[in-house]
Amino acid sequence: MDFSLSPEQQLLQDALATYLARHHDLEARRVLLVDGRRRAAVWQDLAGELGLFGSAVPAELEGFGGGPVETMLIMEKFGEALLVVPYLECVTLATALLRPAGAAVRDTVAGIVDGRLRIAPALHEDGGRFNLAHIETRIAGGRLSGAKIAVAGAADATHFLVSARTPDGTAVLALVAVEAAGLARQDYAFIDGRSAADLTFDGTPATAVDVGGDALPVIERSVDEAIAGLCAEALGVMETALALTVDYARQRQQFGKAIGQFQALQHRMVDMRTQIELSRSLTLMATLSLDAPRDERRKAVSAAKAYVSDALRIVGQGAVQIHGGIGTTDEIAISHYFRRATVMESQFGSAAHHLKLMAAVSE
Repeated sequence: MDFSLSPEQQLLQDALATYLARHHDLEARRVLLVDGRRRAAVWQDLAGELGLFGSAVPAELEGFGGGPVETMLIMEKFGEALLVVPYLECVTLATALLRPAGAAVRDTVAGIVDGRLRIAPALHEDGGRFNLAHIETRIAGGRLSGAKIAVAGAADATHFLVSARTPDGTAVLALVAVEAAGLARQDYAFIDGRSAADLTFDGTPATAVDVGGDALPVIERSVDEAIAGLCAEALGVMETALALTVDYARQRQQFGKAIGQFQALQHRMVDMRTQIELSRSLTLMATLSLDAPRDERRKAVSAAKAYVSDALRIVGQGAVQIHGGIGTTDEIAISHYFRRATVMESQFGSAAHHLKLMAAVSE
């Protein structure tokens, strides 16, 4: 099988790498974490200057006809740079959720592609853990009642895409403007600095999105697509964490020589490299399985996420431990990669959760 990139894919990745190298160093990241206006400017750069948001969107929905492979290439570069903007949530996941509605949402997807709309999916509820079918939020007469938790990208959103159930128990998706009446939001940050919020709906006006029946299968497939993208981002995080660690081990002197010459640390870094390469293979398999039948897709995606979650812990902890005490300080980059890796371990489900999903599908 030929895994080489097409000229268009290589150009996409090179253009993004060049932009991030120029505009997104560690100091720029610190600014983006606290400055919403600057995040909005970067968002428009990515949408307009790079035309990035249409890369993985079908042509019939005003995109450029790409797919999961383009998302994988983009997300790995975002992971290398620790980019703060919520691309995975507000572009990858949002467009995947809307895509089955077809022509009815063409204008909405076009707004995502050109950067005007930032739609943050709200799919999780208190008590549901990682179970997407746990939906107690209700919609009746075009109004929502209920609550959602841990909505990533909420601080930058123009709309929320909310999972809810109708009076007869059917799962639906509903679009809600951030300024809608009856919507309360409690903002906070994850430990990696990215924004999130808990939402409460009290008779909030909402527009249901027709995805052709019960929305739960659409939600599950869309989250699988986002998980594959998250695994690709994890590759970028781990690759950079290892590169920073190897560079530090070559410079840090102990007992008259560089600590990278100590065999125990060499073995540790080789183990980290092994984790990354196995993660890469599983991430590629998950990405290429997204169009497969449900059970095949589910096993490939969960296998990747389970392994990558463990790899993030092994690589992240190894990087910090080889750096020593300085590895926990905010002043150097490795601590930021470690915090992002820690969040990603459980984002969209922990390793244990995905092992259970794999076992259930295999029964």
